[in-house]
Amino acid sequence: MPLTGVKSVPATFEKVSEFANTELPKKFPKAFTDTAMTPEFQAKYAEHHAAAVESKYLPDQWSKDTKSFRKYLITTDLNKTEQKLLATRMEMHDTIGNNQDYLGNGLTKDLNRNSPNKHGAVETLNFERKETNLKSLNDNGAILIIEGLKPI
Repeated sequence: MPLTGVKSVPATFEKVSEFANTELPKKFPKAFTDTAMTPEFQAKYAEHHAAAVESKYLPDQWSKDTKSFRKYLITTDLNKTEQKLLATRMEMHDTIGNNQDYLGNGLTKDLNRNSPNKHGAVETLNFERKETNLKSLNDNGAILIIEGLKPI
């Protein structure tokens, strides 16, 4: 972190909430994360994200277009408070990276339909405070760049 400014956060509801409350408290206050960072709310967010894709408000499953998602939410029977919570959750998805497939247990969701597994690899979310290039990391001894390597 001293060299890159990157903050890595285990992808659990608790740790992502703590990160959001500390680093982005105005955007994602504790009152929001206490509500949104739960398995139940995450399931609701995933359901509405999928519905927004299916109804073509979002172009695909990778979209994090908050404006289009808000347009979708207006078409639902959700009250204004629920719409605002879900819209803020989409903003969190865009800013922090905990998408609609986020499980909140520190593991990735196994999206391979042919796999018997529910989970994939351990997941971290990385928040980059500043751009860092590989040369500066090499110059500071954090990594070693090996010149002239060729594929086997």
